[in-house]
Amino acid sequence: MTDRAATTTDGLTAGARPTALCPVAGVLAGCVAGIAYIAAQASFAATVQAQDAWAPLQRISAILLGPNDLPPSDEHSITIAGIGLLIHFGLAAVFGRLLDVAVRGRTGVAALLRGALVGLFLYGVNFWVVAPVAFPWFDTNRGLVTVVDHLMFGAVGAFVYVHLRPRHPEWLT
Repeated sequence: MTDRAATTTDGLTAGARPTALCPVAGVLAGCVAGIAYIAAQASFAATVQAQDAWAPLQRISAILLGPNDLPPSDEHSITIAGIGLLIHFGLAAVFGRLLDVAVRGRTGVAALLRGALVGLFLYGVNFWVVAPVAFPWFDTNRGLVTVVDHLMFGAVGAFVYVHLRPRHPEWLT
């Protein structure tokens, strides 16, 4: 008989929860959650707000380009959309690292709840602290839909993170 504990296929001791940070999984989880978030924002803009589906990307691109590129815009610019996507996914990657810190060692419902709380925290900081001071054009997007989209961002990011992490233990470094 051996004293070694049984290990799982992901290199963890059976029954153990991972506690180390996993930067790559966090960044990828943030980017996947960013896709879900921007899709929800674009869908809401197009269906409920009677805006162009590109309006969220235009608002985001105005962070760098300034408020002159805000919706409604008569023309759709690949440059503006591209800049909006770069900013959005850059922030999503950083926010994914926050998910990494908040969700590590958690699985299932606990991970999803922590992820949703991260999303709620991001909403509060982004829309009630940063936007009023630096980007006032985001003020019109405060509300239930944006709160729900941020909760979804956190939950989706946590779900992806929890599922990516054990499949790639080499990302722990």
